[in-house]
Amino acid sequence: MSDSSADIPYTIVFEDSPKYLYALVHGDKYGYDVLAHFLKEIADECRKRNFDRVLIEENISATTSEEDVFRIASELPQLGFADIRLAYIDRFTEQGDLNEFGREVAEDRGVNVRLFSSFEEADKWLSADD
Repeated sequence: MSDSSADIPYTIVFEDSPKYLYALVHGDKYGYDVLAHFLKEIADECRKRNFDRVLIEENISATTSEEDVFRIASELPQLGFADIRLAYIDRFTEQGDLNEFGREVAEDRGVNVRLFSSFEEADKWLSADD
């Protein structure tokens, strides 16, 4: 994958909240390379802005394989999410089973991740003091 921004099949909109970074990912292509690239970019942005919590809202219509989900979820600690509390919302609810599978794999690797169906629920979890 080239480093040219013209080759990146997604956009990320970042927004600071009081306790976490919000990242909205838009795109129409998916797969391991796309996932790895935007997740690394989000983890790097968390470190740059000194956040240890992030809400990723994904707006990508394409889907990927269970193998890609397993691989990327297994690599989340190496991508920078070992010490980041991660809330995840997928606007495409039909991908729920695949997202749940990824959550289980990531949790088995020590990542503190939860799936949410609404921004309000995710915000409440990320904003809680604990």
